[in-house]
Amino acid sequence: MRLTTAQALAASPASLTRRRVWSFPDLSSHSILALTDDRIYLSPAEVRKPAPELLEAVRGDQPLDELFGPLAVVIDLIAVSRLRLDLTTNTLTVNYLGNGYTTFTQKIVFARPETADDCFTKLWKRLGDGFRLSGYRRPGWAEARAPLGLLVGSLVVTALLVLLVSVFTDLAVARELSRGQSRGLADLTSNTPIPVTAPELLLSWLDWRYICAIGGVVAAASQIWLYRRLTTPPSSLELIRN
Repeated sequence: MRLTTAQALAASPASLTRRRVWSFPDLSSHSILALTDDRIYLSPAEVRKPAPELLEAVRGDQPLDELFGPLAVVIDLIAVSRLRLDLTTNTLTVNYLGNGYTTFTQKIVFARPETADDCFTKLWKRLGDGFRLSGYRRPGWAEARAPLGLLVGSLVVTALLVLLVSVFTDLAVARELSRGQSRGLADLTSNTPIPVTAPELLLSWLDWRYICAIGGVVAAASQIWLYRRLTTPPSSLELIRN
């Protein structure tokens, strides 16, 4: 890294400027990141704790080109085309145009999500109104449609099954009474089995209590699914130039 102690000692004390500085260990991928009104300065790729005098000089009003040296990564904010913050890895990805209109990608990794959010917010403010937040929207009908459909479907199916069981039970009782009346008292006291119809056989093992219990479990699971759909934060934030 081309940041010398002599340069740092010669620098004036930090003054009230618009520079924003992040450094190791809050910054994991580089030693120092400095943000000015129009540029991003990144130290070379080696990661180590910078000297306090050096940080003071960077936060001051000394020329950053001299402090960072020729091996530093310098990005003009006017050349930035896309900015993406991965909220799961605290990684800030900057896409920008270089010489010959070639698109370059620079990744900046932070140790803590608060630091990554702070840098992303500051960069967004410096980039201005020419950028829009892409791909992020508050949870709505698209996210809630599947769990709501499962919830309503489970309630409807449960109600229909309970109704069917009740109807077939009543029909079975009515059929037994009608058979008894047609056969007479002697047939009722006989041991001759009465044939069971296919629907009665199919629904004979069902009980309305079991049906309600299973329907309640499915409804509860769909509500948990709906809650997670509506409260899960996005995995990334992305700014795109208009």
